[in-house]
Amino acid sequence: MLLKINKEETINWSGKFRAPLVNQQVLPRAVDNNLPIWIAVGGTPESVIRAGVLGLPLTIAIIGGSPSQFKPLFNLYREEYKKAGHDLAKIQVGVHVHSFFGEDSDKVAADYYPLYAAQMDRVGKSRGWSPYTKYQFDYGRQKEGALFVSDAEQAIDKILSIQEMFGLTRFAAHMDIGAPSHKDMMKSIEIFGTKIAPKVREALKK
Repeated sequence: MLLKINKEETINWSGKFRAPLVNQQVLPRAVDNNLPIWIAVGGTPESVIRAGVLGLPLTIAIIGGSPSQFKPLFNLYREEYKKAGHDLAKIQVGVHVHSFFGEDSDKVAADYYPLYAAQMDRVGKSRGWSPYTKYQFDYGRQKEGALFVSDAEQAIDKILSIQEMFGLTRFAAHMDIGAPSHKDMMKSIEIFGTKIAPKVREALKK
């Protein structure tokens, strides 16, 4: 229904989860009836396949382990996207990762770990996870890990590494895990916007 609304101002629709729509005008409209719609996936192959079949951009949330473990999902998406007849030149893929940035890599990690671990434990209680450990945090911060908690230079190298691995067109840095202070959050956003993103774009010539 959302895809139909995105293409047509007045729609007729009948489905399983809401009352039918009959000659229903949907306002306001996106410019040129072209609202960007992405499918976000946590790791379910069926969702990856659906995105590929529909030809919609895909974002995969990578919040633990190693990003390389997710390569089969990106490959599956490309296979389904191509099989469905979509133009591979227009494919868009992204990641959503937990991130936090500071001027000094070791200091930002030391300051951020207690906040991050406490939040992961709060979430983990409802999901049956074991208590979050410093080992997990330290591993996640390594180049092969899924955490982007560092200074600008380390972040740039790591982002470019997974961009090459997956052919990314989008990188989403989720920075508010654990409720860091407003001052530290603003500094992280500043570093991301003024130091990290420009260097990544420059390296990719975008």
